[in-house]
Amino acid sequence: MLRDLLVEREDETAAISAGMLPARDGTGTCLVVVGPAGIGKTRLLDEARAMATGAGMRVLAARGSHLERGYAFGLVRQVFEGALRRADAARRERWLSGAASAAGQLLTVVEGEQQSEMSLLHGLFWLTANICQEGPVLLVIDDLHWADEPSLRFLAYLQQRLEDMPLVVAAATRPSDPSAAMDLLDLVLTHPECRILKPKPLSPQAAGVVLTDMLGERPEPNLLSACHAAAAGNPLLVTEMARALIVERDSATPVDAARLRDIGTKAVARRVSVELRRLSPAARRAAEAVAVLGRRADVGHVAAVAALDRVEAHRALNELTSAQILHSGSGEEAAAEFLHPLVRSAVYEQMDPSARVRCHLAAATLLMREGHRTEESASHILCVSNPTGEHAMMLRIAGKEALRKGAPEAAHAYLTHALNGEMSRKERLEALKDAIQAALLVDVEAVLQHLDVALRMIDDPVEVGEFVSLAGVAKLWVGRGGEATKQLVAAISDLPEECDDLRRGLEAMLLGVPLAVVGFDSIVQRVANLRELPPSGTVNAALLECMIAGLECYAGEARGLDRARKALAHPQMLEAATRGASASISGYLALTVGDLREGVDTNGDLIAEARRRGSIVALSAPLTFRGMGWLRMGELAEAENDLREVIELHRITSMGIGPAIAQGLLAEVLLEQGRVDEASAVMKKLDVPPALLRAGLLYPSLHVQARILAAQGMYEAALEAAVETGERFAVHNGGNPALVAWRSEAALCLHALGDTAAAQAYAHEELELAERWGAPYAIGHALRVAGLVSPMPDAVKLLERSVEVLRPSPARLELAYALVDLGTRRRRQGQPAMARSLLQEGMDLAQRCGADPVVKEARSELRALGVRPRRSYLTGPEALTPSEARVAGLAATGLTNRQIAQRLYVTVKTVEVHLSNAYQKLGVRRRNELGALLTGLPSS
Repeated sequence: MLRDLLVEREDETAAISAGMLPARDGTGTCLVVVGPAGIGKTRLLDEARAMATGAGMRVLAARGSHLERGYAFGLVRQVFEGALRRADAARRERWLSGAASAAGQLLTVVEGEQQSEMSLLHGLFWLTANICQEGPVLLVIDDLHWADEPSLRFLAYLQQRLEDMPLVVAAATRPSDPSAAMDLLDLVLTHPECRILKPKPLSPQAAGVVLTDMLGERPEPNLLSACHAAAAGNPLLVTEMARALIVERDSATPVDAARLRDIGTKAVARRVSVELRRLSPAARRAAEAVAVLGRRADVGHVAAVAALDRVEAHRALNELTSAQILHSGSGEEAAAEFLHPLVRSAVYEQMDPSARVRCHLAAATLLMREGHRTEESASHILCVSNPTGEHAMMLRIAGKEALRKGAPEAAHAYLTHALNGEMSRKERLEALKDAIQAALLVDVEAVLQHLDVALRMIDDPVEVGEFVSLAGVAKLWVGRGGEATKQLVAAISDLPEECDDLRRGLEAMLLGVPLAVVGFDSIVQRVANLRELPPSGTVNAALLECMIAGLECYAGEARGLDRARKALAHPQMLEAATRGASASISGYLALTVGDLREGVDTNGDLIAEARRRGSIVALSAPLTFRGMGWLRMGELAEAENDLREVIELHRITSMGIGPAIAQGLLAEVLLEQGRVDEASAVMKKLDVPPALLRAGLLYPSLHVQARILAAQGMYEAALEAAVETGERFAVHNGGNPALVAWRSEAALCLHALGDTAAAQAYAHEELELAERWGAPYAIGHALRVAGLVSPMPDAVKLLERSVEVLRPSPARLELAYALVDLGTRRRRQGQPAMARSLLQEGMDLAQRCGADPVVKEARSELRALGVRPRRSYLTGPEALTPSEARVAGLAATGLTNRQIAQRLYVTVKTVEVHLSNAYQKLGVRRRNELGALLTGLPSS
């Protein structure tokens, strides 16, 4: 009766109806109903389901549960598992084809290789997209505040890609629920395309409609007013008031306003308590079993957990339904459900603690015996304070399974709780290792707590070294660099001679300290001895070489480039890097800074592997470094895509310092495109961990700030920021202008302020350092700036050298700058023909890069020559951006747009845009015309 009543919700139902319309045209929408318990969120979702069914849409649904928050991808499994079971073999194969096959491993009990978070999110997205290919879909998620974090992460990932999917996401959540994963939930709720619906409390008139419906007659005005006031217009509480009136209206004591106020917000718990006392013992036990089992509460499971036979359980469930505590569940399993989560909470909270533990243990044993995932059983063990040895082992197995399937939060919850159980010393140390590995991905403080517990248990120097190695430099990220250094130094010095490989691994971690935080430059003195170590073929030895290469790169020592190349060539390096070996980062950075093209390609290999097998965190460094490489090559659109991906992924998974560096590089990209205000806005949102704000890798951000201030004409402030950049860089052993060209920025500011001598000193110092490192990009840049601050004819000579150095390099934008600057000087020398040629070439290059300020400067100079600048035509294969070339190359091999999108981790719409641009630049209309034009272009 009441469940079919929808009162004073016309605005919300109209919004839901309007939200359905775009899906019919292939565009996704997201609607979230936000309100307190009992306000009618579920009823609105039911209305959405009815609308969708009436419109012929497929409906997929799930509901969060407080007890299942630790069950990794629990909501995702609810959404898809039933649909996959109901689908015939052909449809199931179609849905799980291509990139969606990764989701298939998650949604089955079949063992497979370890899944990365990225491949799972990507696979689940394509499973959703494949289902949507058959027609518009409504995805309903109730009680989103109880969603597990991996499922929320998927929803946030999906939300970013709704633009070309016929999908409506309709969810409901409570505001600021203390049990919710608020960072991820806020990310979903604050998405620009998310429409928030906030149902208001019922008016007295609407409350009267509900009470009349429940009571069979309209209540007296005073009683209606008292009920409305006591329930504060909350629809659920209004109905509970009605139920109280039905129960007590035949009582000798009349129900007056004071009595109703007393019932008030306690209406649900009070009614449940009264009803349960009236019911049979079997019904009470069945209610408790349903409260524990959640969505698994079918008759058989209720009977087993409540210790009833099947007939008794069936009778008890009917009794609870008649008492309006339960209702028949929907779906093929027909599990019993409480009328409202508040009813379930009331039953659960009233359980005797020992009965609650007994029911959870029975549920865990039952699910395990039936062959359900270990994680489902383990979610019940999480509710038991002190697990037995058997149950602790179950938690450890579940933790490893969750980690294997890309759910580090759930893994850490299981593994940490396992430590409360009974186990031997050896088992506890192994469990601590597992917990540290999971915590590294989700909770740095927990890493340190687990490490402290382990170190109190052991005194063997090898075991100590192994544990310190596992935790790495986690202490750095919480401002405990001094402790990290002491711990690593002590562990290294205590190791016996035969532990050479472990020692090298620890040395690699120690060398990372001065690269990450200030005040530890003395550690660099260890490098001289480490260079003399005999060759070793282990991956730890290669990681140590990466760290040494990183320090050499910072200092601008040319040998660092070859060292990085050799270290990264180790056959196990790619796997180590995707598994989070932070020491590898320095090698990838050195290669990127030393050889732009090789760095971009090598980081691309790591990106592909990290997406396939690594964590989202493992994507941060290679995407950032490739973005840096693209920027310096002048591929500004590519750089922006990579750097924005880092920032987007950081919103769904914390990635440490990486996103702050990516933000700085993104601001540089925007500057090169002429988007100065956007660059400034990006820097104002700089996301730096508090512990590193004053003592960490802030110099890239300071350098960008200097460039922004200079672009705004604030040269004194820009000079101050540039010099501060150099000071911060120096305390990290930094001097390489290929990393941070702060001297040239200071030189340009000084030149603008009229201090030519100081400007030239900075410029020539940078040129000397750049030539020492040897990277053409850095040398060409330093030569160009030296030319800009030098008098004629030295200026022309330096600019000519800059063009000469840059021409064979991939640094197209820097070459464009040099050509335009040289053309400008040639014009001033009275050499119009030469100037025109240089300016036109520089303008064409800059336009290909998307560098509007350089294009405008070249056009201005050409007009000063009396030349009407010809339009730059971006045509031919060389006009394609790397992404356009990659998409066109794959299309030429016969892949469909969907297949290309799956391979490249982008949306179909992105592929369509790239392909359209490629057609226009190549002058073709069809795929079969691409092959002859694209020989040698990338295809993966």
